[in-house]
Amino acid sequence: MGKKRDLEARLSFLGFTEEDRELLERLRPVFERRADLLVASFYRHLLSFPETRALLSDGDVKDRLIDVQRDYLLSLAGRRVDEDYVAERRRIGDAHEAVGLGPRWYLGAYAVYASLLVPIVCEKNRGDPVRAEATVTALFKALMLDAQLAMEAYIEKREAQLEYANRELAALTRQLSREVEDTGTALRETKLRARAAEQLASVGTLVAGLAHEIGTPMGVIQGHAELLESSAGDERSRWRAHTIGEQVGRISEIIRTLLSMAKPRPPVRESVSIASVLDTTLSFMTEKLRSRKVDLVRKFQTVPEIEGDHEKLQQLFLNLFLNAIDAMPEGGTLCVCLCPGANGSVVVDVEDTGVGIKREVAKKIFEPFYTTKEAGRGSGLGLMVARGIVHEHDGEIEVTSRPGHGSVFRIEFPAPHAPA
Repeated sequence: MGKKRDLEARLSFLGFTEEDRELLERLRPVFERRADLLVASFYRHLLSFPETRALLSDGDVKDRLIDVQRDYLLSLAGRRVDEDYVAERRRIGDAHEAVGLGPRWYLGAYAVYASLLVPIVCEKNRGDPVRAEATVTALFKALMLDAQLAMEAYIEKREAQLEYANRELAALTRQLSREVEDTGTALRETKLRARAAEQLASVGTLVAGLAHEIGTPMGVIQGHAELLESSAGDERSRWRAHTIGEQVGRISEIIRTLLSMAKPRPPVRESVSIASVLDTTLSFMTEKLRSRKVDLVRKFQTVPEIEGDHEKLQQLFLNLFLNAIDAMPEGGTLCVCLCPGANGSVVVDVEDTGVGIKREVAKKIFEPFYTTKEAGRGSGLGLMVARGIVHEHDGEIEVTSRPGHGSVFRIEFPAPHAPA
């Protein structure tokens, strides 16, 4: 009963209905006629990449793959979604994990299927654009459901491995602690090792070996969703396509943030004009400011360049600007001030006229995954990343706020060539 309710919830969230299944069922004759050609195109695509080509060196494996892909292609044409369907899709994820085929490859395969099948759907419904649009949307729902089920099975396998690793790490931590208590020596080094072990376990659980493998297929799916949204003929279809794109974008943003936490690149140090970084970042925000009815006030004074990483500083200010705009749901004013500080330092104030932050909340806003935004609107990582970037530049960040009157985030960077 629980599995049935779970399946119903999945289908409801995707908006997958009986009408969608019937639209896909109409595709079966054309899929059957073109199955061999489509599978051959898919197989040639796999041969284009060394990682997937290595899995196809055995002739029997290649023949089984072609048969399996042909069956899967036909199963997209209106097969009823039930518990057997779910079990079969999850077995696909298990098989991928067993042979070591990473998510970026099998998620990419769903995107390849979409690129092969969408033109066929449009050709079949050439005289009926409304049905063509509805059928393409139904096809994307089915592919997203299959990708979701396969991914969950893959993640469960990896999580089981991570749980074992975590237990081993926890045991190692306890052992190190006992050694410190028994010997009373190397206390500082042992604590650092224990902390490193705990942080490694946390990051491993979050990233789960997937972050760097998911970005490309997510981008492909989001691109198709945007095309669907722009070509949708009615409001409900546009909303569905927009929802798909929005959720994929949210997943991608969280993955990029986690990946930067797990594998930060070495910092770059060069002379950077903060005014130039601010102007460039604000130029990205023009449309968002307009759509959210937020007025921009720019108050820049002449300040010296600082030693820093242009890309990371841009990420810092982008996070702060987005956070400020989200704090003004009814519109308002975003004021960005740049001025010299004490002892040659450089000060940037990002001020909004939004809802403000309560004192007890202000103490936690830089903690990971802490957010006051409603579900689906924020990951709780932006301000944590912002603080990390400021500290990488030997700077300080602080926030002052009055509930109902807005907030000010002040960043102060040390003078150029000043001692860290």
